[in-house]
Amino acid sequence: MLKHKSLVMVSVLVLVLAVVAMSCAPAKPVPPPAPPAPPVVAPPVVTPPVVTPPAVTPPAVTPPAAPAIVEKVTSYKSQKYTDPTYKFSLAYPEGWSKEAATLKGAVLYSKGTGKDLIYVAVRPATNFQDAALEFLSDLIAAAKVPFVPGVDSSEKVTLADGTVADVILLSAAFGQAKSAVTGVIKDGNAIMICGATDPKSMALYKEIGSTLIVK
Repeated sequence: MLKHKSLVMVSVLVLVLAVVAMSCAPAKPVPPPAPPAPPVVAPPVVTPPVVTPPAVTPPAVTPPAAPAIVEKVTSYKSQKYTDPTYKFSLAYPEGWSKEAATLKGAVLYSKGTGKDLIYVAVRPATNFQDAALEFLSDLIAAAKVPFVPGVDSSEKVTLADGTVADVILLSAAFGQAKSAVTGVIKDGNAIMICGATDPKSMALYKEIGSTLIVK
């Protein structure tokens, strides 16, 4: 009986020691909690600065100088006529008269020796040849002769200012009366130098016409 009690006590003592040992044993370390994930921060929106390019001033362009006008040297001694209204000039032979121009559109009438004469006229026109033919027709009508003029030929001539002018050769009275009309269309007007009436003077009339300078 005593032995049995001793055994029970021993068992109880062992159990108590085991419990005590367990309570005194160091606790198993608990790992620290994982740090919280950093918040997702969107990168700031960077707006590039607006760069205004500097104003560029184009370089000043200097227009080319107008070519110098060299008045034509003529085979004759000349006097100058300048028209203040239509801004043109020409050189016709010295000593020729300067008379009133009564024909429509005429601004200068000048007579030389013999049959030589010139009319300078300005008339509204779009076609130089038509204007020249009309002017000579009026000139013949004013002379009260029953002739109808016709166009023989036409050509071009470069004037002293570089302008290209028309030269219209006309005739009437079966070739006994001839005329050379030189000029240009400017601002809706035909500026005409009409030389008449001696057939032998065509070269002179054309030379007078070639001195035309239109400003």
